[in-house]
Amino acid sequence: MNCLQVQELLSPYYDRESPSDADAAVTQHLASCERCSRELEGFRNLSAIAGSLANPVPPAQLWRAIDEQLDAEEPSKSLRPAAQERTSWARRTALGSALAIAATVLIAVGGWFAYQSWFGNAGHGGDAEFASVFGRYLDEFDRDPTAAQQYLVDKYGGEMVDAAQAERTVGYRPAIAGGMPTGYTVESTCVMEMPCCTCVQCNCRRDDGTTLAIFEHDDEEVDWFGDSPVTEEICGGRKCQLVTLGDRLAATWQSGEQYITVVGAKDQKEVGELVAWFDERSQVRSQ
Repeated sequence: MNCLQVQELLSPYYDRESPSDADAAVTQHLASCERCSRELEGFRNLSAIAGSLANPVPPAQLWRAIDEQLDAEEPSKSLRPAAQERTSWARRTALGSALAIAATVLIAVGGWFAYQSWFGNAGHGGDAEFASVFGRYLDEFDRDPTAAQQYLVDKYGGEMVDAAQAERTVGYRPAIAGGMPTGYTVESTCVMEMPCCTCVQCNCRRDDGTTLAIFEHDDEEVDWFGDSPVTEEICGGRKCQLVTLGDRLAATWQSGEQYITVVGAKDQKEVGELVAWFDERSQVRSQ
């Protein structure tokens, strides 16, 4: 049983609802897998937090107050500009007050802040769910890159596209739309609404039959890889964040206005060559 299969079973395993044969297989896997053991520990911590929460009741007039604030009149088209500005200001003030009241609801409920205190900044932009999803993607990528790509597409409502479709979706022409350097062939491209941004991802086949995954995205996040040790190196003249994944590398760097993340690089030399190629493509697009 691999990590992907085990992590799908962790919830029923923790609740003691999994079949006995699956339970035994999960237990055996957890004995030698640190990643999945951390996932299980997350269930334990969340259960403890949930058990310690009170069940506060919102103030009786809370929702009525919110409704009254949000029901402020729309500015009339017949108002003069100055009057429209005053009315717009009043509406913004009302909305601000309503949001402040809504924030009080979150504080009263308390669970949100308990959730944040547990997950902190783990994962992508503080999104622990993304860290877990991408961790599963990495596990699956090592076994089957095509299945790994499909896993992300299913998870984030993505779709397989061609270069023209990708450009219309993200608002810029992805570097991979012009093909890859000698030795690489684009096999499949998809666009996904990830927690950070709309991301273009492709699987590229090397001449030797191995696969390299490339993500083009708008955000600067470098914590896609959870708590894996990250090193900073200069590759192809660019500052890169590198993560060792078994006998392969993952890397993230800025290229023009976008950021590139690759999974499955053979070594730092290959990362440097890819950095130089993406920089060249970025310069061509900006001309």
